Amino acid sequence: MTKFCFAVAGAMMLSFSIKAQDTTGMINQSAMSIRSQAPIRKPYWGNSLDGMIFSASRMDPKLSNQSQAVRFSMFLNIGFTYNYNFCNAFGIYTGLDVKNIGYITKNQLLGIGEQTIKRRVYTIGLPVGLRLGNMKKRDYFFLGGGLDLAFHYKEKEWIEKRSSKTKFSEWFSSRNETLMPYVYAGFGYHGTTIKVQYYPGSFMNQDYVSTDPVSGIMHKPYAGQKVNLILFSIGRDMKYGRK
Repeated sequence: MTKFCFAVAGAMMLSFSIKAQDTTGMINQSAMSIRSQAPIRKPYWGNSLDGMIFSASRMDPKLSNQSQAVRFSMFLNIGFTYNYNFCNAFGIYTGLDVKNIGYITKNQLLGIGEQTIKRRVYTIGLPVGLRLGNMKKRDYFFLGGGLDLAFHYKEKEWIEKRSSKTKFSEWFSSRNETLMPYVYAGFGYHGTTIKVQYYPGSFMNQDYVSTDPVSGIMHKPYAGQKVNLILFSIGRDMKYGRK
């Protein structure tokens, strides 16, 4: 009988312990849900991680000898936002971000092979946008514009079936446009965002003058190369801290 009583008491204690753990888990999940919700009528900081960026370019029709390949980048695309929601259906935001953007061109060189050129810049950007939808659940459409400042340029070039490759990079290069305005639109679902971004200005500086190191002849290597970047990105909108 004593053993039976101890067994019953132990079962009751185990049951209470499981219920307490379940209750604690529900409270913790509820707290996490509250923390993940965006506040209303109160400013807050967030994260605007673009994460994966697929980029292509819209070229001048005169560059018909060039084809393109989609460029993919994950490093380094980071940022933060400063947000304010006027109500659950409407909010605005701004912030700062760093992006790795660029494009790839391919040319067929007669008797030599296919030439591939990759051009990219790191930029610091200032976006300004608005959101329409459910702000608390972070389900919304968004659109806006911004300005990128390019601070590091890199170019790679190689020819098919040749092991040789040339590359160089410059800080605050004159080869590309330093200021790059853009517009964008997209939607978010539970904090995951999908965005399309377009740069109406040319990526390359068409007035850039280069001097041939052998002949000393000056020329404009990017003259007529009006290239507009188009980005497709998948990212994450995360809120920092509590309400």
